Amino acid sequence: MAMAGYQTGELKLPPLSSRGASPGRPQTFSPQDRSLTSQEKRTFKEKLHDAILQAEEAEMQAMREAQSQDKKSLAISMLVEGRPQAFVDFFALTHTTALSPQGPGEEAGTSAELPQDSLLMLKSQLVKADAARKAGNVEEVYGAYKHLAKYFAQLGRLRTAEFFFKQCLYISRDAGWLPGELEANLALGVVYEELHDTASAIACHERRLELANENELQAEAETAYHSLTTVYMGQAEEREAAGDVQGSLDSYNRCLRAADRAGDAVALAKANFRMGMQYYGQEKWSDTMYFLRRYIELSLANPEVDRSMEGVAHTTYAQCLQKVGDAPAAISSLESYLETMSRGADQSGPAIACCSLGILYYNQGRCEQAVTYFERFFEIARGLPDKRALDAARFNLGVARGAVRLQAYMGLVNDDLPKLIAWKNARVPFSDI
Repeated sequence: MAMAGYQTGELKLPPLSSRGASPGRPQTFSPQDRSLTSQEKRTFKEKLHDAILQAEEAEMQAMREAQSQDKKSLAISMLVEGRPQAFVDFFALTHTTALSPQGPGEEAGTSAELPQDSLLMLKSQLVKADAARKAGNVEEVYGAYKHLAKYFAQLGRLRTAEFFFKQCLYISRDAGWLPGELEANLALGVVYEELHDTASAIACHERRLELANENELQAEAETAYHSLTTVYMGQAEEREAAGDVQGSLDSYNRCLRAADRAGDAVALAKANFRMGMQYYGQEKWSDTMYFLRRYIELSLANPEVDRSMEGVAHTTYAQCLQKVGDAPAAISSLESYLETMSRGADQSGPAIACCSLGILYYNQGRCEQAVTYFERFFEIARGLPDKRALDAARFNLGVARGAVRLQAYMGLVNDDLPKLIAWKNARVPFSDI
């Protein structure tokens, strides 16, 4: 008998008579009735409600007109002051729709008009940047744009923040100012992560790593590796969810290299686990065992590693050993895992391992050992919130116990006929024979 595995009416209208119309006589609605309905007197409450709506709409329109005049006067004042670049940026940010649509990572409502204080601050910093540009002060121009970028990022206007961080990048790159270019690439990468633009985020962090390596800046390189670990992992998960197995494996490989250079054991373990499971789906047993063994080693050596998937890793590893014809090694691997797990730890992993061991012993005909592990599986499953685990444990334990009884019964049939007859005649409990 197969074991139960545990891994993670037509609408009908009533007759016309029941709907208030006489049979054979459809109801009519004359133009005179319609006229009477539309001419019914409106209540005072309805009139008051309409008046309030009209007043609110008039107030909103007045605010829009006032804000438009404010934007216009601020823009004109920049031209009067002789700040053409500030005027161009201000006009582009307040009058075009290129930056106003809400991005995928932006908060709802961030595409609304800027309030008055934001307009004044925007104008002030743009004028400051324009003046610093004319004076040749690169760092001051950079500082003004950086201030605006951080301000709009805090407001949730990530597309506007992207615009200003790009200005920071262009200025520092054109001036050959390395610290500014490094910082701008980092900031842009973070903004693109928030916007879920993974490809652009990767490009920014890779450029930062390239600059750090070219200039032998070890601390900057380590920070870039940490950032790349995060974005490579995100890209791999996106590709895996989309069913792109090879693409996800490529991204996980990049994540492994970056995490190794960054010393990120948590990301390293996770990437090894995901790669192992991907190869398992492709039935590449040797590759699966290699990456799952690396995950198991990392989870044992680093307490900060998430061990919630350890049971799945050990079970899958044991299944691969079975596939290559090494069942004893599979049993040994699972039993070693159970010995290392404490009773107070998460018991999902031990439950999976006990189930797998029971199935392994059952398939070998060693039903008593199978019962031992299925009983332990049942005991653990009773304390888990997963009803499927309890159902599988109950089923497997019943099958294994039945197999043990069957072996004893067949022994009586083949070797001890008098006892079998006694059981048949007197109905002595089978366990007492």
